[in-house]
Amino acid sequence: MHLFHIAPTEKTKKWLKDNKLNKDALQYAITLLFNDITRCKRVKQTILTIQVDYTHDSSAYYFGTNKIFLCSNPDYKAKSYRQKKFVIFLHFLHEFRHWMQSRVLGIKDNQLSYTEQDSEQNNLKYRRDKFEVDARAFEKKYVRRFMRYYKEYITFYQ
Repeated sequence: MHLFHIAPTEKTKKWLKDNKLNKDALQYAITLLFNDITRCKRVKQTILTIQVDYTHDSSAYYFGTNKIFLCSNPDYKAKSYRQKKFVIFLHFLHEFRHWMQSRVLGIKDNQLSYTEQDSEQNNLKYRRDKFEVDARAFEKKYVRRFMRYYKEYITFYQ
């Protein structure tokens, strides 16, 4: 079993509150999701730091770390709170998958076939990288289950 603790930075705490997101529900949902899809023989604990990035319009994860950067406004076109939360969860799961690639699957950053500039330009080299393709597939596959776990926490523990 793997237990995750979400450690938001100070600015991120305010961002979570402004976006009506519950840190404990995020912890609960990511812990359940991870344990649903992986096997772990002993109890492990991981502190994941979440930092909101107000300077970029994309989220990021740097391989080898336990820190996820989420952009402050992942979907400026969202017409509802539900849409915005959905996109925030997609970003979170995408970067969490990169954490899994790095920390669970042992992928090193030098195995990525794109540069930071490719990522910033969102070009084909970046979009077609097998680890990016995997992260996009992961977020789409698991976002509804993650949302169900998140909502379950809010419903039963609040």
